[in-house]
Amino acid sequence: MKKNIFITLFCVILTLTCVFCEIGNQINANSVKIPVNNAEILTQPPTVSPTIVINSKEPLTLEKGSAKVIALTESEEKTLEKWTSSDEKVVSIDSGGRVDALKTGTATVTAIFSDNKKSECKITVVDAEKSEYDGFSTCILANTDILHKNKKNSSKNLYSIHVNRKMNCVTVYTYDNDGKYTVPVRAMVCSCGENNGTITGEFGIYFKNEWHALYQGVYGHYVSGISGDYLFHSVPYYTPFADELEVDEFNKLGTDASLGCVRLAIADTKWIYDNCPYDTEVLIYDDDNPGPLGKPETIKITDKSCGWDPTDNNSKNPYFKKTPKITGAEDCTIKSGGSFYPLGGITAVDTCSNDITDKISVTGNVVTSRKGTYKITYSVTDSMHRTASKNITVTVK
Repeated sequence: MKKNIFITLFCVILTLTCVFCEIGNQINANSVKIPVNNAEILTQPPTVSPTIVINSKEPLTLEKGSAKVIALTESEEKTLEKWTSSDEKVVSIDSGGRVDALKTGTATVTAIFSDNKKSECKITVVDAEKSEYDGFSTCILANTDILHKNKKNSSKNLYSIHVNRKMNCVTVYTYDNDGKYTVPVRAMVCSCGENNGTITGEFGIYFKNEWHALYQGVYGHYVSGISGDYLFHSVPYYTPFADELEVDEFNKLGTDASLGCVRLAIADTKWIYDNCPYDTEVLIYDDDNPGPLGKPETIKITDKSCGWDPTDNNSKNPYFKKTPKITGAEDCTIKSGGSFYPLGGITAVDTCSNDITDKISVTGNVVTSRKGTYKITYSVTDSMHRTASKNITVTVK
């Protein structure tokens, strides 16, 4: 009897052992072992997270040859792995998110993060618009589209010239849809008469002469008569030759300096001479506001031995092909975690060698905590609208 009970219990235990072994085999077949602190635990099989697009940036339109940095949030910067471009012939992108527009077309740049997420930005590259500035005048231009439309109508005088005697600023207007001269198109710096020596009122251009003798035995270049002996003309020349400018008088532009005439740089007085015919309206007045376009900057001659007006477009002019210069910008390599000072040791001068370091702009983004190659562009524009730029590469190792 006892023997039969023992055999029965043994069979039950054997059966249960087989069942538990099978269950254990099934668990092991569907699990992976991950070592944790030299022990082993069982967990479910890992799953691969799909790539998710987050924080897509607004589409950008860039002119060919331009560059822009796509900004990331602080948290995005910490998890960024790399940038990519769908078409590197259209746009390139560096380690810092700087996009360079290389040719017309459309491409998508993508920021890929360590958590399998990404951020995209669609970029369209278009042809760059041609600048209206000729690189000689310091003038300010505006509303060129309206002016070009008005130029197609030859039945009406294009311009009205307003001289703000108090602010030494000339603003030229063209007409609006009602035929009134309310649309500002050009602002120029000038020098009116000392001690209110310039007349005020409404006049019309009545006289023109390329060279004209002035008081005190000097000469004006590109002269347009306002009223009587009151004229638009250049800064005085000692003789009627383009390399005999009174340099000290040129550097007074923008302040009261004449006996009563309205002095301008050559580029601006020549513009009036060439573009404003007889009977063009001239209004001379006083106001604390220089005009709707503001007062342009002047440029100062530093080389007193050179008797040329730097704004003269004469090909013999030593300033004809000069441009601003940027110095101190060189490729560099820094260690990860180091420091990079974008404007450290960088300087710039204008066409006439005046310091314009404060006008330098920097395009680029160096993340010193992340290894990579970063492109930086230094650019500067002087008051004659001449530009200079220099590219450097910063490598973070």
